[in-house]
Amino acid sequence: MEYLVGIYARLSVEHGTAKDNSIQNQIRLAKQWLEEQNAKLAQKKIRCESLSEKQKEEGICVADRCRLQDIYVDSGCSGTTFRRPQFQRMLEDAQEGKINCIVCKDASRIGRDYLRTGEYLEKIFPLMGVRVVCVSDGYDSGREMPGSLAGNLKNLMNEWYAKDIGRRVRLVKQQQRERGCYLGSRAPYGWQIIYCDGRRGLEKDPPAYEVIKQMAERRQQGMSYRQIAGWLEQNGVNTPEHYRRTGEVYRFEYGEKQRQTWEASGVRRILLSHTRGDYHTT
Repeated sequence: MEYLVGIYARLSVEHGTAKDNSIQNQIRLAKQWLEEQNAKLAQKKIRCESLSEKQKEEGICVADRCRLQDIYVDSGCSGTTFRRPQFQRMLEDAQEGKINCIVCKDASRIGRDYLRTGEYLEKIFPLMGVRVVCVSDGYDSGREMPGSLAGNLKNLMNEWYAKDIGRRVRLVKQQQRERGCYLGSRAPYGWQIIYCDGRRGLEKDPPAYEVIKQMAERRQQGMSYRQIAGWLEQNGVNTPEHYRRTGEVYRFEYGEKQRQTWEASGVRRILLSHTRGDYHTT
């Protein structure tokens, strides 16, 4: 039998710098297993050739082959969800018969949800006729019985680990929030990120903040959010996304078109945050 192999590697955001779990290392381990497997199969083939024709016909010795078909990589994806782009592509390829063997570093790369991971390893993949090999765990569905105690315990530990990491991340963020740190990935429109006394905070971005003040004045005058959006367009004010990319509050020529336009929902969101005082200076 010829195994059409798909190598799967996954790395979550939390482990982005972990050397042992790096994408490159996961792929290296999988390829190493593949080379060793084919070396063993080559030796087995030599032994098979020494058998008599009758023994060959009786299938006493069968030499399988493994051929790498594709590599699937989900970078920055949590193992607690299975809606990962490359994982889903791998499933589609397995359903279409493009691969019939999946090789990964360990079972936690498949997922960290104990029940769902077990379902894939013990039900879904076997029904699809797909062999699964988890190199570091020493797991091979071609040899291991479904529902083995070792495999179940390993999946259970993976799920516990994922929940523990999530709890620690939430705790750190809560502590940072209590210290007055800003936790957003980028500053909201009208503000800019600064670092002061070891804290990550916000301060007003004068050019953009002036636009917000003008928006607020027109809102007080009775203009609707849609009308304010139209006023921003007519006066050549760049959208927040365009401003982040270029640093230009206004377009040089009012007639110049931009890919994104102001929407009433965006104006509403900015003004409500401004009115509530969601952000503060550091």
